[in-house]
Amino acid sequence: MTTEANTNRTPEVPAPTTDLMPYVIPAVLATLLTLVALAPVAYIINRNMPARVATVDLQVLVDEDQKRTLDVIGKGSNLTDEQRAVAQKLTIDFAKKLSATVDALGQECNCVIVNKAALLGGVTIDYTDQVRGMMK
Repeated sequence: MTTEANTNRTPEVPAPTTDLMPYVIPAVLATLLTLVALAPVAYIINRNMPARVATVDLQVLVDEDQKRTLDVIGKGSNLTDEQRAVAQKLTIDFAKKLSATVDALGQECNCVIVNKAALLGGVTIDYTDQVRGMMK
């Protein structure tokens, strides 16, 4: 028997290269261009969204102010003109301060603030405690 040398060699396969840069750079550039192209659309959508609605329980705040006013001017059935003037001044000051505080809070939270008694349904954020804290 004749032994023949095996001359059928398998060709060597080159090792796979790990050079991903030709694929990564175009993908990153395409992503960035897409984000830049969509930014104006996102801005317009965000700008045209309706404002959020939040509540403040004005009745609680007014009741608390009335109690403070009665503590200042004193309790009694016979009020002098001076006590009435003090009570009126305190009430006017409170109303102005309450209005300014609610306006500032509406600007800060970028929302519409309504009286809690006017809300008929749904769930909203209640800012009564924040208004109380801002007014002190």
